[in-house]
Amino acid sequence: MFNSLLNGLILGFGVSVPFGPVNILILTYALRSFKNSLAVGFGAFSVDMLYLFLLQFGLLGFLNNDIFKYILAIFGFCFLSYMAFLMVRKKSEALDVQNQDFKESLLKSYIKGCFLNGTNPFVIGFWLSTAGVIVADGHPYIMTVGLVISIIAWVFALSFFVARYKHFFGAKVIKIVNIVSALIIEYFALSLLYKTFIG
Repeated sequence: MFNSLLNGLILGFGVSVPFGPVNILILTYALRSFKNSLAVGFGAFSVDMLYLFLLQFGLLGFLNNDIFKYILAIFGFCFLSYMAFLMVRKKSEALDVQNQDFKESLLKSYIKGCFLNGTNPFVIGFWLSTAGVIVADGHPYIMTVGLVISIIAWVFALSFFVARYKHFFGAKVIKIVNIVSALIIEYFALSLLYKTFIG
């Protein structure tokens, strides 16, 4: 039972720690608002759990086909490119971390997190393979608990530490962070199209 929990924890960190589009968005939001960065993270987490839940009951097998992946990849590319554009478009004066007047609602941030994960066909592909590993485990529910704990812990830790030490970031530094983040997200957007249609 302990091994199942440990495996779930390790798998959860393996899912959440690598810096993909979701972690980049959490980081940039944490520089403005801890609560909104958490909302983004929990939005992505909700989609992960929805996929895992449906897959364990065999309800998403029909999604594992090329046409659906192509459609999802196009939507994912458009959404990621839009997010990258918004990051680059921000004015320098609006990037001052001392300004706590962050207008975006928690619900909107949550929906962005959901959409960011939900439009990535590789997330579905990952859970299609992972669901089998979890079901094959001697204690699948214990493993799932470990998975949930580690993902939530990572989302909270990333949001907390970036928000806690954001006073080290000036407006110029944050502008650079936003530009670099936008480039990374656009890389993921282009990579998504390439891997889906070519690679």
